[in-house]
Amino acid sequence: MQPDFVATIAGAPVDAPEPVLAPTVEQPAIPAPPTAEQPVATSPRARRRGRRPRPRRVMTRVLLAGVVAASAFYGAGTGSNLVQRLRDGANVRTVPADGRSLLRAVALERALRALPSGRVESLRVSADRLEARVAAGGHVRLVRVTDRGWVAETPTTEDPTGAPVQVDARAPARMVRTVTRRTGRDAAGVSHVTLETSRWQLVFEDGAQFSANVHGRDVRRG
Repeated sequence: MQPDFVATIAGAPVDAPEPVLAPTVEQPAIPAPPTAEQPVATSPRARRRGRRPRPRRVMTRVLLAGVVAASAFYGAGTGSNLVQRLRDGANVRTVPADGRSLLRAVALERALRALPSGRVESLRVSADRLEARVAAGGHVRLVRVTDRGWVAETPTTEDPTGAPVQVDARAPARMVRTVTRRTGRDAAGVSHVTLETSRWQLVFEDGAQFSANVHGRDVRRG
């Protein structure tokens, strides 16, 4: 049984009880802010969500423009013919077109509207292109219009002949219908038609020829 009192001796030192320390709580470590020498890492997912570099998009547009320009040039003429046209100062542009044969009246009318203002001195028309000699501004311009709507216009130093032709856009189609009906030939065999005087000249792939007046009538062989 423990006594309820403690006896002390006078003059003797008294041991003080040790203080009870409160328990410590560990504080979470705070990471140091990143410095310039330590780049912050980004997760692969965040990197994938970023936009593509702008130079790639710019390069794509440049390539697309190049393809369009090349298509325009080759639509108007290819090979050495194209190179010569560019050297001669040709300009290339486009006009609305439906891709149908220019021997059809509607398609030919549309192609003729692409010619520069002036007087037509000669005309050559095939299924896929129209070639005209046009007197404009005191000089002759050589113009090509394709069934796809590409137009190549080349200036020359030639003087006009002073003998323009009368162009009826419906004459070639009318002439082809008459010849095929009379001879039983296929219209697909037509090579081209030309107009240099007062009569149209129709030429087949096998060399057979027929002529007609400016309106595609009065058709004759040869």
